[in-house]
Amino acid sequence: MMIEYEHEYTPMLATAFGFLSRKGKKVNGSAINQAKHDFIIASGGCCLHCGTSLTRNNSNTEHIHDRALGGHNKAGNKIIICIDCNLARNKTMQEYLGQPSYWRGFPGNWDRVKKYLLWNAVTADKGHRAGRVFPEVHAIFEDILRSEGRKISPPKHWFGRDDNLTLISSQNNKRGFFVRFFDKIFGYHNVEQQSTISQADYMVGIETTEIDTQTVRPRKIVEVDETFRRHILDALDKVDGEVNLATFSSFFKLYLTSQGFNFKGLKQFARSYGVPKSRTNIQILQDYFPNEIDWRWDGQYTVFIQRKHEVFEVPHREEE
Repeated sequence: MMIEYEHEYTPMLATAFGFLSRKGKKVNGSAINQAKHDFIIASGGCCLHCGTSLTRNNSNTEHIHDRALGGHNKAGNKIIICIDCNLARNKTMQEYLGQPSYWRGFPGNWDRVKKYLLWNAVTADKGHRAGRVFPEVHAIFEDILRSEGRKISPPKHWFGRDDNLTLISSQNNKRGFFVRFFDKIFGYHNVEQQSTISQADYMVGIETTEIDTQTVRPRKIVEVDETFRRHILDALDKVDGEVNLATFSSFFKLYLTSQGFNFKGLKQFARSYGVPKSRTNIQILQDYFPNEIDWRWDGQYTVFIQRKHEVFEVPHREEE
């Protein structure tokens, strides 16, 4: 489900990525138009998180894509919720991401920024319970509300983004009794199998990271000039700690630009040194940095990498 949300909200993620990359300045915010605010209240609008009936005194404008992460001040980025939940969302951001400015930890903090942004958008558009897809963020938010003595009782209906003020209904996706009964009789199992997964590409022109999960034959490794390895290691040294591989691929493009190169990403850079076109990003790191870079899976979809503390030079075999 998280991958589906990444694709759905790619424009928002791309905006945030670019904002943090260029150390963008937070824009000023403003409230929803008063007439629209009054309409929501008069129509019996409720807070999407706690279900509180909204009034002029207990409600506030929430920017769904937080302005500290590149969000704009347009109507489509605004929603009305109660003041307590508005404050709790802000506290959640600071507890999960730390204090702004968030470009200071970028790109190492991108995975957490991404999850926070997606949680913000998903809860606003699909309801409070939909935020459970991002359990770390969701738990922080609910703990904050409970610590303040607030009940969490999401409503069946709430008003959506300010650009259309649609009344959104929560959906119950639970499979009915008879559906589950016949599933059991006929042995139906809703299982999806994927052999290759592509991480979403957050900036125009940046090559998507492909992660091959299939078992492959041992690869022959082309000998490359040491400058190839040095550039990749230098770029990784600029990242503080562990980083998402897709994020590093995007960051590496920026690094190459700063060094006067005109490549779209890690794979294209590798091909310029004779690395076969079929190699994925993770295969490149496995082949040429076995003793310099650690990597690990986080679930089915994400790979994290980081620089090892001890470095050993390993000779490479020439491809026949």
